[in-house]
Amino acid sequence: MKNWHQVWAGIAEGKKRGLLASLLRAALTALSAIYCLLIKSVLFLYRLRILRRRKLPARVISVGNITVGGTGKTPLVEMLARELGKRGCKVAILSRGYKRVHSRWSIVHSKMGVVSDGTKILMDAMEAGDEPYLLAKNLPQVAVLVGKDRRLTGNYALNRFSVDTIILDDGYQYWPLERDLDIVVIDSLNPFGNGYLLPRGRLREPLGNLKRADVFLLTRVDQGNAVEGLMERLRRLNPQAQTLKSVHQADHLIDLRTGEKTELTILKGKRVLPLSSIGHPESFESTLTDLGAVIVDSVRFPDHHLYQTGELKGVEEEAIRKGAELIITTEKDAVRLPLRKSDFPFLSLVVKLKITQGREHLRIY
Repeated sequence: MKNWHQVWAGIAEGKKRGLLASLLRAALTALSAIYCLLIKSVLFLYRLRILRRRKLPARVISVGNITVGGTGKTPLVEMLARELGKRGCKVAILSRGYKRVHSRWSIVHSKMGVVSDGTKILMDAMEAGDEPYLLAKNLPQVAVLVGKDRRLTGNYALNRFSVDTIILDDGYQYWPLERDLDIVVIDSLNPFGNGYLLPRGRLREPLGNLKRADVFLLTRVDQGNAVEGLMERLRRLNPQAQTLKSVHQADHLIDLRTGEKTELTILKGKRVLPLSSIGHPESFESTLTDLGAVIVDSVRFPDHHLYQTGELKGVEEEAIRKGAELIITTEKDAVRLPLRKSDFPFLSLVVKLKITQGREHLRIY
């Protein structure tokens, strides 16, 4: 579906021609230069210790990236929390809670909220944000908190839930808090966008800042075409960091009408309509094709889109027009879909992260 993200991409990547597009590109480039100066200035103040980083009395692991858009952080956060729990660690996950709305469970003047206390979920997906809610749903014994100030949410988790390990979800750019391990997730399909910083490109900070990372995790290496070249580039940027490879592996399907688990084999030969609002819908759709599904069309919304009932009705009508037998969405999208009665088969695809190379270098304990 046509949206401002597509318009921006067409201008920023040089696909749109003409005087107006050229002027807008020049303006975006100038804004990127200003943004770069601001980033460097803030980091310089931290180096001078004018701005100070705080240390929490717990092991802190950051999972982040250097670009905007989906790279596959959430499955890694979930995997790490499970592994740490098996080792006897008491874990809390701190997330910003992107696009969440404040609720009755928000505390400290709405500066933070408890999505899960490790025993029960206290927020819905709208109140928590889709990714924190999904983490809370999949990790019932892990406390999940949201708020911009991770020092505040971290101290609350330590005092209220007596945790000993904290995972910062999307924490690479959260400079006020020290961490014991910095993991940067990089999408092999589109690692750095067009190479420009925001707003001209997808980079959150200059590539040279990757030297802060301890570990690089490359995702979707089975779909990327230049993985070895990317690894060599990362080695030049940061020779000390370890580089791991991973894939997103389809695990099962969930029938959204009944909540029942369904095997992947039902997709073989089925005509499907994928519905998504994620950073890289192409990867999701490619996975469905690999599972034997026949894609009749696809419906894409901007990342983290808050679905309306009328939109879902339109998607269903589109599926019927195209002769689809199933509508398939992502697990992250599923938590944002409004409940509605429908006889049309509607399923979500559950995907797990699998590290295929270098797992021995992931020292999280």
